[in-house]
Formats: sequence, structure tokens, C-alpha cells
Amino acid sequence: MTVYPFPPTAAQLYCRAMFDPKPTTTETSQKQLAYALGYPMDWRVERTIAYDETSGKPIIRDRIHALGGKKNKTKFVWFNHEAAQKAAALFAEEGTLTPTTLPSNINNNNTGSHLLPPAPLYAKGDVVQVSYEGKWWEAQITKRKKKDDEFFYSVFYLGEDSTQDDIAEEDLRPSEDPGELAVSLGFTNDWKASRKGARYIITSPTGEQFTSKKAAMKVFNELLGKGTSKDDDVGDPPWRTEGHALIGKRIIWSFEHRASATRRIQIDQMGTVVGYIDAKDKDKNGNPGFLSESTGEPANLFHVIFEDQPSHPYAGVLLETQDFEEYEIKDKVIPEDVGPTGEASKKKKRKR
Repeated sequence: MTVYPFPPTAAQLYCRAMFDPKPTTTETSQKQLAYALGYPMDWRVERTIAYDETSGKPIIRDRIHALGGKKNKTKFVWFNHEAAQKAAALFAEEGTLTPTTLPSNINNNNTGSHLLPPAPLYAKGDVVQVSYEGKWWEAQITKRKKKDDEFFYSVFYLGEDSTQDDIAEEDLRPSEDPGELAVSLGFTNDWKASRKGARYIITSPTGEQFTSKKAAMKVFNELLGKGTSKDDDVGDPPWRTEGHALIGKRIIWSFEHRASATRRIQIDQMGTVVGYIDAKDKDKNGNPGFLSESTGEPANLFHVIFEDQPSHPYAGVLLETQDFEEYEIKDKVIPEDVGPTGEASKKKKRKR
């Protein structure tokens, strides 16, 4: 280790800071680096490190952030130190970073920010979708605030009595057109639909809301005079109602529901196995009646009808019917002396 007889000079400290291949990951470290490089107090140098693909040597990339003074809260950003240092010199002489602020400015100021001022993507009242645990939820913006160069939003979730604050723009996207979404689900464009996670809220032309697509489609067909055909009820292949030990058994099924943006609850439902498709069953085209989602091979599929619970506090999210593979429910059968147990799983669909 080399020991120097004298403390490092200002130039040496400057060079060390300028070429130090360490990223600044906190606001404090960004301010410290800016101060070491001679910038005004509260300026920040955001340093990231990339690596050359051939040599593997580090490449320093800096962004210099500044405010234009106490009375001028405009943000300024530069991508190179030459422009930032010119701006810092102007700031020291004139107390401003805006070239047109002083009519007598003769310093040939061309040090304007390399970035345009940030502009919000959304406004109060906009209907958007919010990302939460990999799903998109319909919501309306109730408030917007700015912190540094970023915008954050408060929202009210449509179809739920819940709100959420401090949502970043990266977790928002424009809402789907309600009419177009309804058409994509099989309704006409006078119906409206919005997403509620993996489910939908469907609104009829009369304003009636449905949380079940099946119930909404039933009303839709009735309004069109179609009704429901017997062939639709039978299915292809039809459900067997006997021939398996699980037929007639009662099960308890548990799943998690997001009651609000930050609170999740477990919901338990009891249902009865009323039918099944055997792994050997074929549809009218000779294809397997159901292919397992876990193995891709023909498998048994069981149809469960759940008990109606109109007084349940979360009646709107309860399952009416659902199809399960055998492994999902064989341990969920309710013996007379066993209490409720269960776990969540993905919904299974019959192969058509």
C-alpha cells in the first residue's frame, strides 16, 4: 500500500470521485458524489455502472440532477458533466438555471436541461387499471401528487369499497374500453364490462350489474330471445352422474379474496360433486373430454355446485360452480367429524 506524505489535493479528490466505478444507490450517496465533484448543495449525481461486452471494463454513466433555486422549482437533468458544470457556474453567478430569466444575460447560456420537465400520464377522474400481484384491477383516480420527478396516484377500486394510495405510474395503464371488452366476452356493444382481477363486472343496458359471466350471459340470451338450449346444458361429452366414488360427496373449498388493496381474506365454500367426465370419455369429434393441465393427458374432471349463500359478506365473489381435477378435491371431502380445510387452485375448463 502506497503511503503519501501529504493529504490528497482537491484535484486528486475530484479525480477519484469522477472515476470511481461505484454506483450511487441512495439519495445521500448521490448528493455526496455531487458535492465531491464541486456541484452546489442538494444537487445529485446519479451514477450507474455498465460493462463493456468485449473487455469487461466498467463504463460510468452519470445523470446530474438539480433544482433551479428556492424560487424556481423546475427540475434540471444533464447527461454529461460539461453541460452540468456550465449550468452550475451560471447558477453561482445569476442564481438561476433558466436562460431567459434575466434580460441582461450575456453569458451565452446554452445549459438548458437535457430532459423535458416530467408530465403526468393521468389526471383526477381518469379510469385506469392497477397492477396488483400480476393482475389488473379497474379503478378511478381520486388524487395525484408529485414527488421529485415522479407522480403518484390515489385510486378508488370500482366494484369494491376500497382505496389505495401512492401508486406509481409504472403500476397503472389506461382502462380498456368497456364496450369493446363486453363485445370480446360475447355481448353486444350496448353492454359494458370491466376487469376485477381475473373476474369481470358486467353491466347490462338497464344498469344491472353481474359479477358472474354465466349469469350475465343468461340474461343477455333472454333479452335476445335465445334462452339456453338443452344441448348447451348437456355438454360434450355429457357429465356422468354415477360411476365414481366422489359423486354426491360434499367438499369444502378455500380460496383467497383481495378485500382491499392491502388486505386479503380466506373464503371457505361448501359444494357437492354432481358429475364427472371420465378420462376415457370422448367428445363428438373423438377428442378426449378433458386434458389435465398438469400432465396434458386425458384425466377425470369433476363438476361441483356450491351452496347458495346470499347473506355471505362477500357474496359477490362466491363461486357458483367450478370444475376440478381429481387430485384437487380428493382430500377436500368433508367427513362428518372433520372441520373445514382446503387451499386455492386455478379454475379448470372443459376441452370443447
